[in-house]
Amino acid sequence: MYYIDVLVIGGVGGVGSIAIQLAKLAGLTVISTASRQESIDWCKKLGSDYVINHYKPFVEQLEEINLKGVDYIFCLNNTDQHWDTITTSINPQGKICSIVETEEKHDLNLLKSKSAAFVWEFMFTRAMYQTKDMQEQHKLLSALSELIDQKKLVTTLTEVLTLINADNLKKAHIMVESGKMIGKVVVEYFE
Repeated sequence: MYYIDVLVIGGVGGVGSIAIQLAKLAGLTVISTASRQESIDWCKKLGSDYVINHYKPFVEQLEEINLKGVDYIFCLNNTDQHWDTITTSINPQGKICSIVETEEKHDLNLLKSKSAAFVWEFMFTRAMYQTKDMQEQHKLLSALSELIDQKKLVTTLTEVLTLINADNLKKAHIMVESGKMIGKVVVEYFE
């Protein structure tokens, strides 16, 4: 039997946390990246079958779990930093998706011999360009909401700061910018 796998780069963030769960619901083998123990624990709690360290080369770590590469890669953290290891880790005819813009030019020829695809995902594309399938965004978010209501997915909310004010906004930014935030922070209620 052939198993389809996905590597989620940045599994502890808000998007990664949901992506791990959706991939498990779809029946995929999920490998996510994390480096700190609490981040590793979070990814496993959400359903990651394996967690590898994003500061180390992926290929060697994938080989340690008996994978020569992966079928899908979802890059949610620093496409520039991970480009070489992404192109090396993708299986022939695999698909790579990133939501993180690049500052560097990258060699797509690295994917040619593998017939691998690279695509961008941007949440606002449909609305910005008034695409024919613009209503799909509503359907996707409604389906996600139903999965949360049915307790098939857990939310990514991990921190709540009460009262929207300058101090709490600063605290929230510090938490997010630290690079150590797990899940999402919400600042709620005006004074």
